[in-house]
Amino acid sequence: MKKSLFKNILYKVLLNVFNLIIPILVGPYVNRALGPKSIGNVQFVESIYSYFFIFASFGVYQYGLREMSRIKDDKQKVSQLFTSLFTISSVTGVAALLFYFGFSFFKYGDTVFYPLLLIFGFNLIVNMFYVEWVNEAMESYDFITIKTIVVRSIYVVLIFIFVKSSTDYHHYAILLVISAFLNNVISFIYIKRKVKFDFKNISIVKHLRPMFLVVIFSNANVLYTLLDRYMLGEYVNSKAVSLYVIPQQIMGIINTLMLSVIQVTIPRLSHILGSNDEKSYHTLLNNISKVYLSFLFPAAVGLFLLSDVAVFIYGGKDFVNAASVLSVFSIYMVAIGLDSILSNQVIYMKKKEHILVRLLFLCGLINLISNIALIKLDIFTPTNAIITTTISNLLLVFLEYGYIRKFLKVNFRLFEISKLKYLFYALLFIPVTYGIRHFVSGPIPLFLAIVGVNGILYGLILIMTKDDVLQMFVGKLKGRFGRG
Repeated sequence: MKKSLFKNILYKVLLNVFNLIIPILVGPYVNRALGPKSIGNVQFVESIYSYFFIFASFGVYQYGLREMSRIKDDKQKVSQLFTSLFTISSVTGVAALLFYFGFSFFKYGDTVFYPLLLIFGFNLIVNMFYVEWVNEAMESYDFITIKTIVVRSIYVVLIFIFVKSSTDYHHYAILLVISAFLNNVISFIYIKRKVKFDFKNISIVKHLRPMFLVVIFSNANVLYTLLDRYMLGEYVNSKAVSLYVIPQQIMGIINTLMLSVIQVTIPRLSHILGSNDEKSYHTLLNNISKVYLSFLFPAAVGLFLLSDVAVFIYGGKDFVNAASVLSVFSIYMVAIGLDSILSNQVIYMKKKEHILVRLLFLCGLINLISNIALIKLDIFTPTNAIITTTISNLLLVFLEYGYIRKFLKVNFRLFEISKLKYLFYALLFIPVTYGIRHFVSGPIPLFLAIVGVNGILYGLILIMTKDDVLQMFVGKLKGRFGRG
């Protein structure tokens, strides 16, 4: 039975709202309890671990999601694909684990980072059981949502029990690993009830090249924000890493919620393309991108205007210097949002990932060279690091869009008034926020006032202009309650 796309989006939004609330509850507590240096140690080690994690997972999520979405109605093909990809990711996981432990011992064996590296290493084993891509391909967002809420709730309780001071950063890292373990194992057990292993018809070689390309393009953060974090840790200090990561986490909380629209449509777009229905693909692509941008632009402008308040609330007084970093991250959020549409919903769906890899490497190389130049000039700071990364990502967006328009001939216009109007609406937040700051003080009251007033203003504009996106959501909700 074909599942409702609107229902899937609601489940995904519910899940991401929950994932939004958890960091808001836990993040400020952890940041204050551990402090910049201890949390910076964890974040620096996490950036090192992430490099090995990329090759351990070997692009199985993105590639598996796309390929299984095309064949999900054929149980035999589903079993064959699942077995093949599980085998590949298990082998790459073991290989990455061995290299990871070797690198950790020889590079950081006599440092404070080594115990943390060992803790995170367990995640490479846990990752072998990561099969959420199967659930998403089958559009089982109800299960994903319920399971994640339960697991994350347990994680929150344990955080408040075991993380009390700056010396508890090992406990914090262990709880991160336990959370991932529960999440992956529960999903694996759930999937194995529906999808069986089929080793008789296993195929490995044909998947290797496309998966390797996915590893490159889906992990652009290696040459972008992850590169920034690693270089800040190596050439500045752990505190600089925390001043970079805290704003990144704040942006990530908001961005994850909005990316729900993009994530849940990938299986449907892939299935449509697999049926050679180009007209339906173009229609869904344009509609979904409009919905996404109607959320992205006001969120980015709002985050820019609230950067100082948000950093203080989330991180505390020790992180107030990160406000400028967050203001740049708000612009970066727009860049990666536009890139997500162009790369995931168009170029990757059209199986042109080899082009995407070239563009990513080009812009990533520009970012790397920029960082090296900043280090040589002795002006490499968290703020400057994200500025160069944002510029590199904006260049990537324009190159991707140019390729799509010139070579793929997709009937899709990203920079048209029907989509950009949401940015113009959101710019009205600037004078409104400026006025509010003259009458309201205090982080929490100021945050609530700015979000509340600007939210009402944006809603009124959409109502007065009879906006298509708003009318679509109202119509869908009326239909739901009408049938109830």
